[in-house]
This record gives sequence, structure tokens and C-alpha cells, in this order.
Amino acid sequence: MPKTQLLCFMVVVAILHTWLPTPLQAHVPSTQQGVASWYGQAFAGRPTASGTPFSPRDMTAAHRTLPLGTKVMVHNLETGEQTEVKITDRGPYAEPRRRIIDVSRAAATRLGLLDRGLGRVQVAVTEPAATVRAPKEALVYVIQVGAFAEYAGAQGVLAQLQDCYGGAYMEARQGPIGRYYRVRLGPFATAAHAAQVAHVLQGDGHAIFVDEIPALARPDPIPEAWYAWRAPH
Repeated sequence: MPKTQLLCFMVVVAILHTWLPTPLQAHVPSTQQGVASWYGQAFAGRPTASGTPFSPRDMTAAHRTLPLGTKVMVHNLETGEQTEVKITDRGPYAEPRRRIIDVSRAAATRLGLLDRGLGRVQVAVTEPAATVRAPKEALVYVIQVGAFAEYAGAQGVLAQLQDCYGGAYMEARQGPIGRYYRVRLGPFATAAHAAQVAHVLQGDGHAIFVDEIPALARPDPIPEAWYAWRAPH
């Protein structure tokens, strides 16, 4: 290849590298900056790339490259608001040079993006997708009811859950901009049981997602008696 053509090629590659967001890898603390958008009721019930139906009330998001099941912290760079979501779908497909993540309506509300539709964010991997390490190890299911920057906020939600449910707990983690606190409920032995309780929690106004974790990471699954009285009939 002549030197002039090689130089032109290198310039084009450099420009494209500047325009396109750097792909994220699911290893903490991978980060990416770009524009977030959101999708909502028009897509409700449609199957996501993970196979679960999309719900605009779940704290989930679509990303083009991260493994499904990865948890990320989305930080609104303009307002400082942040929230943790689970990657369950692929996208965004519009404006791929600018947009890096499509969040659910519930997540957009937490991030202050609902009215504007778009916003500049930082996306940071907080936890890779769950994997089974031992041949006989199984996965169980937990419901994340919130991720809070302040301990008091997490403690308030935890107290609410403990009044009605067994198995609610708090988990402190180190995030991309400091410590934060997860409030979770579980574990449940099956995805169906977790989904049943998640539906009730959503009816109570909680924005949630269902997560999978190795069975050895939590105590014995919650007996059905703990939640059957709250389940819809």
C-alpha cells in the first residue's frame, strides 16, 4: 500500500475511534461515557435478548456488548443522579456513535432522564453476570429492590421489607463513585417464585430487578409460606 494511502487509512481509523464509544468489558471497574436513552410502555411484554419479557417498571437496560446479566451503575453526568441496572437486552440501535445504553422507564425516572429523553452518562460495570463455578452448583434468585448511595435510604427500604417479608437484607458494595448499598430479598429456589414476589413489590411501588446468584452465596431459599399470603391470586 502506498504511503499516502496508508496515512489516509490511519487517519480515518483514528477519527472513527474518536467518534465511536469504547466497548465495555464485563470486568470491574470498566467504564464508558456517552449518551443514554430510555424505552418504555411501547415495548412492554416483548421478549428481551435474555428471554424475559420487558417491563418498563424493572430496573433493567439494553447494551450492545456487555454479557446479559451484567450489573452496571449508570451515573447522570449532568445531575449527579445514579442507579444500578441489570443488562437484559441489546441496544440501543439508534445513533450508535452517541448512544451507549437504553434504560427502562423506571431507571430513566431515577436518573432524571424521563422528560429530556436523552442525557450524558457514565456506565460502570459493578458486577459480572453470575456463573456457576462448581459442576453441581446451582443458581438461585434474588430480587433487588434498590441501590442507594446513602445508608439511611437503604435502611428505610429494608425496614419496610422486613415488616412484610422474610429474607430481606442489605449488601454494601464499592461503586464507581463511592460506596453504595443494595437492598435485596431472597433467595428463591425458582425464577417463577421470584417473579411472583417481584410482581407484588412492583404493585407496592418498588422498582426492582430479579437477579441470579450462586446458591452458596446466600442461605437456604425462602419457604413459600413467607410470601404466599402476599402473592396475587
